[in-house]
Amino acid sequence: MIPIPQVEVRPMLQLEYLALYENSFSGEIPNELLQLPNLKFLYLYGNNLTGPIPNFPQHCNLIELFIYENNLSGNIPPSLRNCRKLTSFDASTNKIEGTLANETFCMLHQLELLYLEKNSLTGTLPSCLWNLPNLSEIYLSSNNFNGVIPQEIGMCQSLVELSLWGNQLTGSIPDSVGNLTSLELLVLARNSLSGSLPGSIGKCSSLVEIQLQENNLSGQIPREICDLGVLQKMYLFKNKIGGYIPREIWKLHSLKEFQLYNNSLIGEIPSEITLLKQLNSISLAYNNLTGEVPYFLGNTSNTGLVSIDLTGNSFYGPIPPYLCSNGSLEILDLGYNRFNTVSFGSIFSCSSLTRIILRDNQLRGSLPACTFPTSAISYFDLSNNFLDGQIPKEIGSWKNLTKLDLSNNLFSGAIPTELGTITNIEMINLSSNRLVGSIPHELGHCKKLLLLDLSQNFLYGHIPINVLTLITLQHLLLQNNKLTGSIPNLFSFDQGLLELLLGKNLLDGSIPSSLGNLQYIYLGLNISMNNFTGQIPSNLGNLDKLQVLDLSHNSLSGQIPSSLNKMVSLSSVNLSFNRLSGDIPKNWGKFVILSPGSFSGNENLNLQNLNHNFSKSINKQNDRAKRELVALVVVVGASILLAGFCVAKYAALTRARTRSISSRRLLSCSTNSTEELPEDLTYDDIMRATDNLSEKFVIGRGRHGTVYCTEFGEGKKWAVKLVDLSQSRFCVEMQVLASI
Repeated sequence: MIPIPQVEVRPMLQLEYLALYENSFSGEIPNELLQLPNLKFLYLYGNNLTGPIPNFPQHCNLIELFIYENNLSGNIPPSLRNCRKLTSFDASTNKIEGTLANETFCMLHQLELLYLEKNSLTGTLPSCLWNLPNLSEIYLSSNNFNGVIPQEIGMCQSLVELSLWGNQLTGSIPDSVGNLTSLELLVLARNSLSGSLPGSIGKCSSLVEIQLQENNLSGQIPREICDLGVLQKMYLFKNKIGGYIPREIWKLHSLKEFQLYNNSLIGEIPSEITLLKQLNSISLAYNNLTGEVPYFLGNTSNTGLVSIDLTGNSFYGPIPPYLCSNGSLEILDLGYNRFNTVSFGSIFSCSSLTRIILRDNQLRGSLPACTFPTSAISYFDLSNNFLDGQIPKEIGSWKNLTKLDLSNNLFSGAIPTELGTITNIEMINLSSNRLVGSIPHELGHCKKLLLLDLSQNFLYGHIPINVLTLITLQHLLLQNNKLTGSIPNLFSFDQGLLELLLGKNLLDGSIPSSLGNLQYIYLGLNISMNNFTGQIPSNLGNLDKLQVLDLSHNSLSGQIPSSLNKMVSLSSVNLSFNRLSGDIPKNWGKFVILSPGSFSGNENLNLQNLNHNFSKSINKQNDRAKRELVALVVVVGASILLAGFCVAKYAALTRARTRSISSRRLLSCSTNSTEELPEDLTYDDIMRATDNLSEKFVIGRGRHGTVYCTEFGEGKKWAVKLVDLSQSRFCVEMQVLASI
């Protein structure tokens, strides 16, 4: 990169046109360059210029100044007002900041194009902009402007394109926008505009595109908007617009894209929408629409629908058969509705389709066993319906398929081996069906596969080795089947498994020690409800990211390896109903206390030493006490007999220290003082009040624990007792409390 050379004014006095655009110039714009008296056209865009915009001379003759796509900073100099012949000013995509001062623009009566988008400008929109008689294009998008859009905008009668998206504008869209009869493009998206759409917008007879998405607009769609006969694109998605879709929509003869998803629309799609012959994209997803979708939707379009998304409504009845009548439909997304009938023949004959999502409906019937010409399809989701029959082997011819989800249906028969020929497949979910037979070893040829979910079927036989050891696989879910055989000891460090669920099968043999090589696994390892024997491999301790471990309901024996202490990320453990013996890893105390059933059914497991070790670790590691200690705070006195923290008024405690008080008196005090406990008392409050259980706050010690003096609220003092969890009586009580 090189700087723009310094300019000697005298030899260049007659220079009118200078183009240095799209080079690699760096540094600042030379001040002398803008001082050239006859310079009219200056193009410096597409470089790496930095620094501020230089001041303009008093007699500036510039007509066009294009300095966009640089790294210019600072403010727009007020001296820009001297350029009264300026028609086009483009400083977009820089780092310009500050406000747009009224006095800078008021005298630029010849200005036609103002492009300042993608900067860091702030403040309100200058009111004098709307008085410039020749201004036709304003692009102030992607800045930090705030305030409202002024009513004066209606005075800018020559305006053709207005883009203010991506700012912080508030208030409503002014009614005066209806005066902009020459306006073709209106972009106010990604602001915080509120209120209703003004009916006056229907007077903008030249509008071709409206982008009002991602605001807080409410109210209904005004019927007047249907008077925009040349409108091609209407983007109103992600607002709070309610009411019905106007039946007058048929008057939008030129409409191509109709995007109103994520609103609060109600009622039905008016049948008049089928009269829109240019319509190619419609998205009404995530509204409150109901009824049947117009039967002839897509049949009357000249170009044919390209995309239709009606996800997340309450549509019912049949899926219209003519959605791909012109052979141009690419995206069909009708999920999360109540459709009950579909013509798969018409869908599968649509060779242009790339995405079919019909999940979570009430569809019945079977997939036709015929030639599938939809080779372009990449996403196929029919999950959560009532579809039955066999999975057609012809799906294997969809070479571009990346996601196949047929889960939660009634499919039966075997898994087609042809699925293993889909080289681009990343996700296969056939769970919760009635599939039988073995898992095809051909699935191991899917070298891009990330998720394989065949759970909750009736599959049997061995798990193919090349599936278990597939390097790319991240989620392998085979639980709730009838799989048999042992798991080969072939897991490697290269595997990317994040989750391995093999529970509730008929697997046997020993747990492979190579499971400890799965360095990335963290979501879960579940091999419960099988017939595994032998000892728990010590290598499992290497799984320091694992959160859930379930080895329950097997025939495992021997001791739990102490190396499992290294599994520091565990949040849930279940080793119940095995034949384990010996001690539990010392760091697992929280699991015994919070979920004692996780170790039941192992008669020879020793839990008492664990409770003692766990209690000592609390005293040594206060920073982990909150996760490992289940305590109960109650008033001092009778609460010594309860599990947890025991809280009582300090006054009652001091009386107990100066004179003998009967147990009946103590019980009376504790009962009366309970009502005065702070309702929002937390464990952190206690730790702060005692400086993490510091010795300087100790006021007594007893057989069951240590008493600390604390002060909460308005000078009220309390005593806190830390109970020794090694006492079996407290452990039992705490287990009961944890289950409430």
